[in-house]
This record gives sequence, structure tokens and C-alpha cells, in this order.
Amino acid sequence: MKFIIVAPGYDDNAGGIVVLHQLCDRLNNLGHKAYLWPFFKPSLDFTNPFKSIYLFFRYFRKQIKYGFKKNPKLYTPTASYRDLEDAIIVYPEVIVGNPLNAKRVARWLLHKPGFNNGGKIDFGTYDLFFYYDKAFDDSRYNFHPDNHLHIISQRSDVYRIANNGTRKGSCYLLRKGYKRELVHDTTNSRLIDGLSHEDTAQVFNQVEYCISYDTYTMYNVYAAMCGCIPVVIPEKGITKEQWQPNEENRYGIAYGFDDVEYAVQTRPLLLQHIEKQERESNESVMHFVEKCKTYFDL
Repeated sequence: MKFIIVAPGYDDNAGGIVVLHQLCDRLNNLGHKAYLWPFFKPSLDFTNPFKSIYLFFRYFRKQIKYGFKKNPKLYTPTASYRDLEDAIIVYPEVIVGNPLNAKRVARWLLHKPGFNNGGKIDFGTYDLFFYYDKAFDDSRYNFHPDNHLHIISQRSDVYRIANNGTRKGSCYLLRKGYKRELVHDTTNSRLIDGLSHEDTAQVFNQVEYCISYDTYTMYNVYAAMCGCIPVVIPEKGITKEQWQPNEENRYGIAYGFDDVEYAVQTRPLLLQHIEKQERESNESVMHFVEKCKTYFDL
């Protein structure tokens, strides 16, 4: 089987992009053929040559300006047009429609459908759905509750406790919650959006709390790994159980300021859970392959 994963260029600070690249890497390391397809690269459409010319012109302008970044540590070759033939195309949920006109489409829900693209949802009737986290699963589209594709890179080489002494103050994350109202005192609280992983880890080791307005970012886990207490600001009307139905995904994280004690008490369980997830990532990818093989009759 051959897989082509549609993804933006690599960005170490964007969790969804990271796991798309990691999926390609893990598939190749497990003996399958897998490639990346640049996010904005158009397909060949000979029925509409003028539109194709325009799309190619726009794409090449982006390529000249930004290029297509990759992580040199990952095995992620770029697909050619010839590779598209008979491949299973993996789209993240933000892709509207089927721009590559693929016969076999797997959709990976890396967030709630419509959340990151203004509510635009256009999925195919015969798409095969997988979800990254149970909180992102949607029974309106996914009819297979066990289609769980979860890859995690814990980055323990960067995120670890380097300060067992005094911690003061807080930092905060906006990220995908940048439109939300700030409810904590920001006077001496540092916004850490956009910092490198190394600089972020350094801040996590200096402060006592990390206030997060992005309810699902991996940085909440990274903060706990550094001994900082991540406090997720709850979304109105969303209970703790609705936010994260699986309790293992709540370990080490406070859902609101009145949940701090729970975060402290369960931090050791979080670290154990992360190690378990890392071991299970390859198993999850193998499960994904078998599901695709059966569904697409390959």
C-alpha cells in the first residue's frame, strides 16, 4: 500500500503538522511506502487548464517564498504526481473537499471538524475517518469508534524538570484560543506563544503556573513534564469530562483554577501515561494500516 499525507511544511510549534509528518515517517519505518504532499500543491486538472495554471502559479509563488520545510530527522519524501496513482490520500480535517481527486481518502480528525477553518466541512461519502483524540471524534462522520490514530512525541529531551527549587509567577498560552477573553491577571504573566521549544521549557521551569486558553494543545502536557502546573481555562458549558472523556488525558492538568490539587496529585500518572503512549504509537499506526487495507479492499 502507498500513502500520501497532505500537510503544510514542518513547524515544530504546530502539533497537528508535527504528527502529520510523523505519520509519514512511522509508515516508512514500518515498511510501507509513504510520502508528503505540500498543503497547497494543486492536482493536475486537464479539464480546466486556466484554473490549473492559476493554482500552479499561486503554489510556486508560495514555494519560492516559503519553501516546503521538513524535519531532517524524519523520513518524509515528497510525492510526485505519478505517486498519486492508486495511493491512499490522508487529509487532515481542515481540507475541504477532495482537491487531489483521490479514489481512496482517509480523513484524520486532528481537531473538531470545522474548528480551524471557519466551520467549513466538506467530506466525501466514502471517506474513511480516524480521530487523534476522543474529544475530536464525531459520530456524524466516523462510524467506527475504534478508528483511533494517535501518535505522540513526548520531547523528553527538551521538556523535563530542571528546577527543583523556587518557582514564581505564571506564563500563559493563547495559540488556538487567541479569540478568548483573558480571565487571569497578566501583569506579571508572560505570553509564550511562538517561543522555541528550548525557550518554552526554560520558562516552564521558572514559573509555577501555565495558564492555557488553548484547551487541547500538547503544551499543557509539556508544562507538567517540566514541573509547572498547567491550568486550562474551561470553555463555557463544557464540563471536565466533556473536555477530555478519557481520564488518562486529564492527568497532570487542571481544568480551571479550582482543579490545581488534582493536577499536582496526578502528575506522576501523566508521566507514566506518556511513556505508554509512546510505546503504543507504532501499534496505532499498524492498526491504521490494517483498517485502510480492509476498508479499501487492498
